[in-house]
Amino acid sequence: MTSIHPPQPPQPHQGRRLLAVMRQEVRLMLAERGLWVVGALFLLLVAYALGNGLVQTAKRDRAQAAVAEADRDTRAGQRVQLEAILAGTAQPTPFENPADPSRMASGYGGQHTLLPTAPLGPVALGQSDLFPSQYKVTNQSRVVFMNPSDIENPWHLLSGHFDLAFVIVYLLPLLIFALSYNLLSAERENGTLRLLLSQPLRLRTLLAGKLTVRAAVLLGPAVLLPVAVLWISRHAGLAGMSGAMGSATLWWALLVGAYALFWFALVVAVNAFGASSATNAMVLVIAWVMLVLVAPVLLNLAVTRAAPAPSRTELATRQRVVTAEAMKRHQDLLGTEYQHVGRGAILVPRNGKIEIAGRALANYNIEREVDDAIRPALARFDAQQARQQQLLGRFSAVSPAAVAYEGMTALAGNGARRHARFEAQTVAHHEAWKAFFFPRIDAREALTPPDLDRIPAFTWQEEPAGLVRNQAVLAVLQLLVPSLLLFGLAAWRLRRFSVA
Repeated sequence: MTSIHPPQPPQPHQGRRLLAVMRQEVRLMLAERGLWVVGALFLLLVAYALGNGLVQTAKRDRAQAAVAEADRDTRAGQRVQLEAILAGTAQPTPFENPADPSRMASGYGGQHTLLPTAPLGPVALGQSDLFPSQYKVTNQSRVVFMNPSDIENPWHLLSGHFDLAFVIVYLLPLLIFALSYNLLSAERENGTLRLLLSQPLRLRTLLAGKLTVRAAVLLGPAVLLPVAVLWISRHAGLAGMSGAMGSATLWWALLVGAYALFWFALVVAVNAFGASSATNAMVLVIAWVMLVLVAPVLLNLAVTRAAPAPSRTELATRQRVVTAEAMKRHQDLLGTEYQHVGRGAILVPRNGKIEIAGRALANYNIEREVDDAIRPALARFDAQQARQQQLLGRFSAVSPAAVAYEGMTALAGNGARRHARFEAQTVAHHEAWKAFFFPRIDAREALTPPDLDRIPAFTWQEEPAGLVRNQAVLAVLQLLVPSLLLFGLAAWRLRRFSVA
């Protein structure tokens, strides 16, 4: 005789159970003062950091606009003066003579190279407050007018102004810990975990619901608020999604999400071992200290030791020695500066030629000799810096904070690579500047108004969008891989998790 079993009620789908967990979690968190405190604090930090980024970026933009306008006005004034000199209505001086190529090549006629702010600049100020965004190019040696700052340190990680990248890299993990360190331990310590799992609810579904609510609370201000503000203030939102700007915004949001995912994965893995809430909190804080504070410093020290830059002291000493030797060779010319004062007529161009004041000619020769003598040392600095950045990019995965910060600054246009590109383009412009003026100085060839239009002008060539995107993709992958490993570890531990 066949036994007939009564029909079993259908098991609720885990998707509906997930929504139920999320609704319940929202109700519980809204009833707690801690959520409001953490949420308000994080929102305040994001708003302040973003506002500070916008203010600093606006100051930089205004300063660069003023410099560019001053350069245009200076060149226009020099053109008017040159036309008056050639027309015989004005006489030049040894210090201000636009017909003299040695004067126009020097500070009198020098022009600036400018690194424009990228659309996402306010979210990560990065190296912008450490390295210059403008240089006045003259016939001086590169080591003089560029004056690279702290070139022995390849990585100014997590330093400078209080910006959104600082909040996300430094503080977001701590806020994640504050809301999630006791995801399972609190339920077990309160005796509610056994009751919850007696229902048709999987432990993984419970964890997913808790994590989703907490992620929404924190990632909303971290991603949506900055995108909205940038949309309004700098037209950097989703309207440009088809272009490089919109792509940078999208990758920045993905990078922030991947960084947060890593810390949530770490929280889940720690909770999966079944320790107490106090133990979980201690382990997470130790992990934050090691990954955010200690690992970048150790990496920086290791890279500096593996690829040390030449001593800046030796470079400065070498520069002083070379300059002193050049000044000694040209000391006779250096003493003739004032022989042309009051005798402007002899400085007027004649038959396309011009008499160059002795001191101006001496300064030209000195700067040229110093530049030639220092060039090998600067080439060694450039090579070592490139080597250091290559090593840092290769091994930065040891610190998720380093990966996220470098990725954010790259997307914001304030990373080390873009600044290195700016310096390289400035050096190339300096070479073009010298190639234009030096033959004219050697030939004592006077400048004419059409020559002013042929003076090399700096035009910034932005780095390819694909290069920025590739770095962002690599950063996201470097964050996703350890996150998946941590989730895998958590899944393995949850199989033997004790609810008692």
